[in-house]
Amino acid sequence: MEKRGSGLTRICNETKALDGYKDELKPVFKSTPTQFQTIIFASSDAPNVGDHDGDVSETKLTERQQKILNLIKESPTITGKQMSETLSVSQRTIERDLSALQKNGVLKRDGKDNDGVWVVLEKKD
Repeated sequence: MEKRGSGLTRICNETKALDGYKDELKPVFKSTPTQFQTIIFASSDAPNVGDHDGDVSETKLTERQQKILNLIKESPTITGKQMSETLSVSQRTIERDLSALQKNGVLKRDGKDNDGVWVVLEKKD
């Protein structure tokens, strides 16, 4: 922490920099003797959370997730450890990305954990 309270200014400045920001969307800070509450409003033109769950066609992959898919296409038996070493990230980071890719229907695992293959699912139009 640089100095006490500096995070509040940062929250306000970061919110102002967002697309679609209006003054009525300014964050609200409330405090009582036992708690502190921050309310950050969504832009009125932003989609509701969960509106596109399961809609793979609009799934945006991170650069790292795209690299993971490329590694899997080259070697479907690649392990999480090998991916983490190749991409210079922790194995836990790879596990989170693999889980997200599976949840989004982009990737699946065939076979056992230690003797299976990764399958990249093609988008169906």
